[in-house]
Amino acid sequence: MNSTLTGAVASYLAQVRAELSDLPPGELADVLDDVTGHLTEVAAEFEGEPTGIALQERLGTPREYAAELRTAAGYPPRTQPVTDQNPGNRALRWGIIATLVGPFFVAIAVFAGGQGASAFFGFVGFVILFGAAYLGVRALRDNDPRVVLDTPRGQRGERAIRDLIEQIPPNVRKELVTIGQPVWWVLRGAVGGGGFFLLFGAGAVAVVGSIVGAVVSVWVARRTQQDHRWLWYVVPLNVVAAVAVPAFLSAAFLGAYSGVFDRDNYQGASSYNPPSEGLRWNGSEVTNVYPFDAQGKQTSVALYTQDGEAITLPLQDCARDGNGNNVSGQANSNIVPHAVATYVPSENTPTEGDPNESSVCKDESKAPFTPPQFPTAGPTTNPTPTPNPTPSNKVTPPAKPSTKPTPGATLTVQPTR
Repeated sequence: MNSTLTGAVASYLAQVRAELSDLPPGELADVLDDVTGHLTEVAAEFEGEPTGIALQERLGTPREYAAELRTAAGYPPRTQPVTDQNPGNRALRWGIIATLVGPFFVAIAVFAGGQGASAFFGFVGFVILFGAAYLGVRALRDNDPRVVLDTPRGQRGERAIRDLIEQIPPNVRKELVTIGQPVWWVLRGAVGGGGFFLLFGAGAVAVVGSIVGAVVSVWVARRTQQDHRWLWYVVPLNVVAAVAVPAFLSAAFLGAYSGVFDRDNYQGASSYNPPSEGLRWNGSEVTNVYPFDAQGKQTSVALYTQDGEAITLPLQDCARDGNGNNVSGQANSNIVPHAVATYVPSENTPTEGDPNESSVCKDESKAPFTPPQFPTAGPTTNPTPTPNPTPSNKVTPPAKPSTKPTPGATLTVQPTR
């Protein structure tokens, strides 16, 4: 078989050979030599290199062409199924696997929560991607990579891509090729290189990985322009980058926005909106209040706001049904402390049918804690001292002794000498 045939002609010849593969080796070689010469003559009739569709319009499908050769040479019809020997079909099949399945697992790794899961799915995705791409390149053998465009699936894909490209204005297409393409090479390599190390927990070398990834990405892009077989690796990696780059930029933006938001909340406490329902103290919910007077004695009070609204708390006493609703119809009260339902052992022996009778519900209003030591009660005001009388120079004479006898007393008179 002439190995100088390329493109659609070589792919057509390979399919004819697969249809005639059941012939004896010597006869098969002679038939293929004749077929190669005929295909060369037919290809020369076209202005340029013919496509697979053009060859089929001129000669029929490879199966039909091989059937005519069998009939002309007197060979029996083929009875065994034909193994797909078209290198374009096999190469395209492996390329699709590398482009879809590999990036799918990498996308799961990007959005996975745990580091272990990210590493596992990332490893599986890259193994499938590079493994399928390698098998696709091997399937090409020595054929030009453009043989995939001569397959029906390849032609449909080419037309779909061209239709999308034609929707872009010519001036925008030129800018995308001139400016956008190099920027994409650098961006995909930087994100891919840095993201690879972050995916496997090596964040310390992520910056170095980004720089190396950008350099390698540009080198691979230039290499692909010279050897189109590299497309089997580049196209799947472009799909991975198309998923990873927006995810990376979104995560970086959301992280920066979250940092600014948290900083604003820290610097301006007025942006914090506490819950609109319930009573809270230092961020914790208050379910009961135990007031004490100045002497440290627990008392009962009614709670009101500065606007005269009652500060009510949910009741917690025993007057509740199985759903926790108060049977009296009152669910809240501003009279504190509230009685709290507690269960104590019952003096009655529980019956066989109702084991819950071993405990009874009891309302408890006493504070479940010991209050701090209160100061001793005393006068709230100091007494006003009485001012001293103004001193006077008047001398008060001593009082004369009374000579009036006290009733019932004996008066004794001493004689004077």
